[in-house]
Amino acid sequence: MSGQSAVFGVGVQVIVRLDRTRFPESLIDDPIGVIVAAGESEGSGLYAPTVVREKFWVVRFEEPFFGLDGSGPHDSARIPQSFLEAAPEA
Repeated sequence: MSGQSAVFGVGVQVIVRLDRTRFPESLIDDPIGVIVAAGESEGSGLYAPTVVREKFWVVRFEEPFFGLDGSGPHDSARIPQSFLEAAPEA
């Protein structure tokens, strides 16, 4: 995913790249939204002192979004940066 190379911040329009590993046949489009707030960085270390941290962002969707698992509709969600891609400019 290309989330690591782009610059993200409040006001940036993004595409949320859904993890389709559990729902490979889903025809739901990846939702588009705008970052409205910074989330906290989270991380974990398994049996090692090194901790990997990932930035989270709060994204408000352009239209209510139904998850691949049927949940929703969601107006916004807290998304890991690795699932975000800057939307192309119109």
